[in-house]
Amino acid sequence: MRVPYSWLLDYIDPEISAEELANLLTLSGIEVESVETFGPNLPGVVVGEVKSLEPHPGRSNLVLVDTDLGGEIVRIVCGAKNMQPGDKVPVAKPGSTLPGGRRIEEAVIYGSSSTGMICSAQELDLELGTEDEILILDQDAKTGSPVDKVLGFDDKVIELELTPNRSDCLSMIGVAYETAALTGAEIKMPAMDPPETEPSLESIFNVRIEDPDLCPRYTARAVKEVEIKKSPLWMQLRLLKAGIRPISNIVDITNYVMWEFGQPLHAFDLKLLESNEIVVRRAEEEETLVTLDGVERKLTPEALVITDGKTPIGLAGVMGGENTEISQATREVLIEAAGFNPTNIRRTARRYNLPSEASQRFEKGVNPEAVLWSQNRAALLMNRYADGKVLQGVVDFNQSPARPAIISVNPERVNRILGTEIPGNDIRDVLSKLGFKVNSKTSDELEVIVPLRRGDVKIEEDVVEEVARLYGYNRIPYTLPRGELLENRQTEEERLHNLTRDIFTASGFYEAVTYSFINFNDLVRLRYSADDPKMKTIPVQNPFSEEQGVMRTTILPGLLRVIRHNISHRELNQLFFEVGSVYETDNLPLQELPRENARLAVAATGMVPEQNWAVSSREADFFTVKGVLEALFSRLQIEDYQFIPAQMPFSHPTRCAKVKIGGSELGFLGQIHPDVAGDWEIDQPVTVGEFDLTVLEKKANLVPRINPLPRYPAASRDLAVVVPREIPAQQLEQAIKKAGGDLVSEVKLFDLYEGKQIPKGKRSLAYSITFRLEQRTLTDEEVNRAQENIQKALFELGAVLRS
Repeated sequence: MRVPYSWLLDYIDPEISAEELANLLTLSGIEVESVETFGPNLPGVVVGEVKSLEPHPGRSNLVLVDTDLGGEIVRIVCGAKNMQPGDKVPVAKPGSTLPGGRRIEEAVIYGSSSTGMICSAQELDLELGTEDEILILDQDAKTGSPVDKVLGFDDKVIELELTPNRSDCLSMIGVAYETAALTGAEIKMPAMDPPETEPSLESIFNVRIEDPDLCPRYTARAVKEVEIKKSPLWMQLRLLKAGIRPISNIVDITNYVMWEFGQPLHAFDLKLLESNEIVVRRAEEEETLVTLDGVERKLTPEALVITDGKTPIGLAGVMGGENTEISQATREVLIEAAGFNPTNIRRTARRYNLPSEASQRFEKGVNPEAVLWSQNRAALLMNRYADGKVLQGVVDFNQSPARPAIISVNPERVNRILGTEIPGNDIRDVLSKLGFKVNSKTSDELEVIVPLRRGDVKIEEDVVEEVARLYGYNRIPYTLPRGELLENRQTEEERLHNLTRDIFTASGFYEAVTYSFINFNDLVRLRYSADDPKMKTIPVQNPFSEEQGVMRTTILPGLLRVIRHNISHRELNQLFFEVGSVYETDNLPLQELPRENARLAVAATGMVPEQNWAVSSREADFFTVKGVLEALFSRLQIEDYQFIPAQMPFSHPTRCAKVKIGGSELGFLGQIHPDVAGDWEIDQPVTVGEFDLTVLEKKANLVPRINPLPRYPAASRDLAVVVPREIPAQQLEQAIKKAGGDLVSEVKLFDLYEGKQIPKGKRSLAYSITFRLEQRTLTDEEVNRAQENIQKALFELGAVLRS
């Protein structure tokens, strides 16, 4: 909101500078973004009076203008012809510099001497008229006086950065009320009593509202025999300072009054209406309206339109229609001032991408009192500056007249909230300065009647804020916050989740965060049966779309969507994990809150590591993820884990395993079946897994274990055995550790072979076994004996030594 200071002085004189007022406004909670000077200094540019005009002897398109500069008559060659003797014009003397750096010198133009230049508005950096049109100044401008002073270039413009609740300050009158509260100066309201003439508008015109919820109030006033011309220069300059481009007297008056009162107005050409009625209704399906910007817009029933009883003539609160636009031919004007539903105006302005000063004010709420004020003020100005005749009365549809809010306020509570000791009389004075009426309700309670312009003050806490603003935030004493300091440590669950993240990211995986809501059909694509617990999903009452219709019972759909999206963008190598929650219940509809259980989900596809010159790549598969899981188990000091062949509804028949820890099922790990991957539009192998972090937490030891470097040497033995294919390598490893006892410190599988020398249905596994004791060096006999025990244990499982 731009507030020209000289304009503000029409309504209040605070007897302080613009900078001082800006400081007071900022301290009261209304942020001032800047205080700037309207225009530059123009030394050497003065007011001149046109004395005579003569044709140029050498050029028919030029004139010679004798101009009085205040005791000095100079002759200037000029191309514009919109002057006449007696006009006051801006004259740039030789040696002066115009905005933009143009320097003026005495010159000879087609044989005639020109002492300076008569300036257009644009040459003075004002958006008025054209370059070929000289700026005509007001007649009361003193000849020879500096033009920058006459045009108010030294005027200060205060720019406010308002919060959404302070729509009352989107007007000069609103800022004046705020200034009065801060300085104690008195408000001077502008004249609002237009002279009226017969007939009465109500006798010849009607207003009908079909949707009062979207338009609770609509007023209309008519002005006839208007003359369309330029607004007076003072009004044009004020609009420019406010950031509004002047157009014509009628349009400028509606903008001027909107800036005064904060109430948007619209002027229709009354003769272009097809009936003597205004009907406010919702737009019909496929109805169209060409707005003032020349764009044809297809309307929907969500939009509110102003019609002449037959066709739309305006998009309510947003923009008028081209079919009733004010033009040079306009002689009769219908003035609209209304109140519209803020939410509907905001949606309409966004839908049609038509933000404006008017829609901004309607969105935030306008002062109900200002509707008739602005009607009368606009009619008065059209009478003065468009020579119009104002018809008697205002057609006013007002279904539910606004009533001021009445709030009970306890001064003791005010002080308790603010931490102050403001006397009750001072609180009354502060509220009275704001224009609030204050009555004594009881001995310790006040009744505060809030003026209609302050629609943001609705509850007692709002009144407390007003007291704090006007009393002065800087006067409120400082107090240190009190409270009990609590030690903030991570829970065991949080530590496990963070440790899991650290290990997977260190292993080259990226963490994904997917939606907790999924499409139920995603579970169908994973081939879950109808009676599977995963299919017992909790529906979302108001989902954004079908894609987020139910709460997830597994994280896999989210990761598979990520994999599919990335592959479609030619990102083929992907390693992802997610730590998140799934939501499960035993009964639908819900009788109690669902169980929210933490899960770790993993998905891997493509090549690891990505191809480079130094390291060869291999396919990311079951064993890629298994290795990271084993690293996690090692850090958590979990040794009794097992990978047991199994099958999931969506898994490859021979590449899936359930993972157990000490008999408790942790989850599964396996490759997606190619047919299922095809359903997900994924054309390369994908390995996935999902694990219950609650089970993992119960089995984990989060305290790090550090083993000292060995003091005694180790003995190593290699052992190759041939075993049936169905015997897992892990089972053999556990048998080796058990048979070797404390002497075995490490077992590594270093070779797996299936070929011609190995019987069908069997495979060769070769282990490296490390023997070591922490207390002493082992003897050969001890190592040999342990080796024999290990071989016997393996023989019992059906293994034979490979020759």
